[in-house]
Amino acid sequence: MWKLSPLLQAPSSTSANAYIYYTLKDPRGFVLARAPKGPDGQPMRSPQPLLPLGNNFGLVASDMVLSLQLSPDGNYLAIDGNRDHGEQVWMYAVQANTVSFKPEAVMGNFLRWLPGGNGHTFLYRPMLPQGPDAPLDGGSWNPGLWTVDAATGAHVNIDIGTVSANLIDAVPSPDGSRIVYSTTTGLGQGSDTYMMHSDGTARTHLFATTGLESVAGLFAWSPDGKSIAYERLADSPAPFLSAGLWTMNSSGGQQQRLADVDGGHGYLPSWSPDGQKLAFVVRTNTNDHRADKSYQALQCGIGVFNLRTHQERLVATAAQTGQQWNINPTWSALSDRVIFTAMNPMNNVLGGTPRYWSAQVNGSDGETQVIPISPIFSHVVAWG
Repeated sequence: MWKLSPLLQAPSSTSANAYIYYTLKDPRGFVLARAPKGPDGQPMRSPQPLLPLGNNFGLVASDMVLSLQLSPDGNYLAIDGNRDHGEQVWMYAVQANTVSFKPEAVMGNFLRWLPGGNGHTFLYRPMLPQGPDAPLDGGSWNPGLWTVDAATGAHVNIDIGTVSANLIDAVPSPDGSRIVYSTTTGLGQGSDTYMMHSDGTARTHLFATTGLESVAGLFAWSPDGKSIAYERLADSPAPFLSAGLWTMNSSGGQQQRLADVDGGHGYLPSWSPDGQKLAFVVRTNTNDHRADKSYQALQCGIGVFNLRTHQERLVATAAQTGQQWNINPTWSALSDRVIFTAMNPMNNVLGGTPRYWSAQVNGSDGETQVIPISPIFSHVVAWG
């Protein structure tokens, strides 16, 4: 459910990450584009097209780009897309200006880049092989969690104690040494959360969750690797019920529920660089039950929870930006401002019209003034 439109943003530690990448919609289908990145993560000019993704991707209204994430070394851009026959990862090689499937002949979804190592290995959930060229393990198809080299497509299978279809989310620690992940056996069964070393050893069951708010995922490690924020999504047939924002230490202890957050749309909680605050997306029309099931009916703002003072604030709303969706919060380097995008619901045929905004979070607990920091861009399908 929360792979529907995450538009994930993943910071890179290298100077090669000097651009924001976009997928645009034009008569050729989906086109990869980029714009120089400003000091607050905003584009400095309109996105400039690079190349079409090809294979007629984007010519059907049901085609979607779910996420864009640049590798830590800045050399590869993972483009997670969904078509009528399943989900695949297009890999853009920045230096060569080429796109190919990685891994080839497999349907599945990109999860996260692994920090450290060669700088371009990622976590991947394999779902289905595609024909005789699909990579197998010992001649059989029984995958768990894969690590995949973006350059070669070579993979290593990690045993997660269950089949890959049961995997909800998997996220490496900031130093790449550990992976937190969660699994479920189906609707109404809750979920289980585990920790393991990045090679799959020392797998430890952290906790199980049951009841309504019990599907754990969207994990986000604190900058120092000592804490993990995550969401508990409603275990319900209604895909977009509100969820809970939680934190725990890296051993699964000291769990606490912090706030109500939007559920099911895939908007990640975001740690401030100083590790003192969390920004998140808040559904503001909880009484409108159309938004429990309709993706387009969501109305949302940006919330911030201060872990030092244990206070929650709503720092940006639709009333302030004039846009129905206020999403994808990130932070300024000094942890004093939240950068986010505001837009009305995206049109699957024409794309969306996002604009970047900034909200000051220090000072008074009253209403925060928000200011636009970019023009409005058109025909945008995804950005990262």
